Amino acid sequence: MGLASGEADSDSAAMDDAMPKLPRYVFRRPNGSFRYKRNVPKELREIFGKDTLYRQLGNTVAEALKEYPYVHARIEALFELERKKPDRERALDVIRAHLGDEAADLVLARAVPEYSPLDYDLNELAYSLAGKVPKAVLEQVYQGQLKDPPVTLSSALNDYLEYKTGDDGPNRSLHGGVERLRKEMTRLYGRTKMDTVALADISRQDATALRDVLLEKMAPNSVQRVIGTVKAAVNHAIIEGGLNIPNVFAKLRIKGAGTSRQDRLPISEEQLQALLSKVRNNTAAYALVVFLADTGARLGELVGLEAQDIDLDKGAMHIRPNSIRGLKTKTSVRTVPLSERCQNLANSMLEGLSSTSPIFERYGRPRGSDAASGMLMKHLRLVVEDPKVTIHSIRHRMKDRLRNTGCPEAISRELLGHAQPGIAANYGSGYALEVMREHMVKVWAD
Repeated sequence: MGLASGEADSDSAAMDDAMPKLPRYVFRRPNGSFRYKRNVPKELREIFGKDTLYRQLGNTVAEALKEYPYVHARIEALFELERKKPDRERALDVIRAHLGDEAADLVLARAVPEYSPLDYDLNELAYSLAGKVPKAVLEQVYQGQLKDPPVTLSSALNDYLEYKTGDDGPNRSLHGGVERLRKEMTRLYGRTKMDTVALADISRQDATALRDVLLEKMAPNSVQRVIGTVKAAVNHAIIEGGLNIPNVFAKLRIKGAGTSRQDRLPISEEQLQALLSKVRNNTAAYALVVFLADTGARLGELVGLEAQDIDLDKGAMHIRPNSIRGLKTKTSVRTVPLSERCQNLANSMLEGLSSTSPIFERYGRPRGSDAASGMLMKHLRLVVEDPKVTIHSIRHRMKDRLRNTGCPEAISRELLGHAQPGIAANYGSGYALEVMREHMVKVWAD
């Protein structure tokens, strides 16, 4: 026997009372399922080609409440993306939606003949959209010509990275540095300014603001290097784009920069021996310090070594790009003689490794040099308090020792992977390994 009308109404009311309040934009359909319903903002309706967006949320309240945050976030992101889309892309989207892919491709290729049927169709489309899309979009539809996107800080950095990518692939060190710089600039300027504001509208005040922010976090010489990267990227954009604008990042004064010999001192023999004693029971740390001291190599070059980069027959190590890391510059590619203690350490470290295995397994990975530097600096600060003495000071020690033992500057540069001055330095294959060993032996014995 069915329920009386009053009983049915009572049950329905009880069910409604038990249902939690639904979030905004969530509705219950007559069939009992739940749906997200969102009106498209007026300025975007022509772009989307509809007034309302719908998304299914599930058949129960629990399903709807679980799915709602994700659906809502995606819709909000979709609207935000469309709002930030350049007028050029908006115009192309409108043309593609109303006149098809072929018409859009012809407009993109600047191949719309004047007084052609397509030219007429574009004019008519523009008239029909008057008041429905931004004026800047409307103009490009009417003319059938898209305005070139502006050169921005983001595009300048992207183009510079692409330009600096060599035959061996991207320079990982440069790429990582640029991406960290991009994050810092985005924090300061905002994504909109980075991605949409023309380079011509970036001011000197913007440049000095970046310098000042960086000086709060970095040493002056580090800031100088970072600003140098921005300057180089902007210079590249100006030259390649034929822009008649000044580089606002050029000739920025950075107080305290240029005093590298005072900022970072060579490590003394006493300090080095104290560090070696401190890390003697840490196999990786000890080996790294020995290799740093006896080769003068950069820490990043060492942690990126693969087993095949060590040639025990020749008593040498090959510093070259591999699957673990790139190199700082082309001149960084070199072969360096190994001391007897480096060879002994390498012999034990190579045991059981394949040719492409990293020698320093824990640090042979992207950003591994940062981790290794942090680890070594902790040990160093236990024996050396002077802030001007860092792990890189070990490399400065090698430079001084080569000079003090009478090593010619050209051979010193070859050993340390420094660029050689002059055009003539680009010819030939460098100094013979045994010639370089003769000078390194003097350093090891000193």
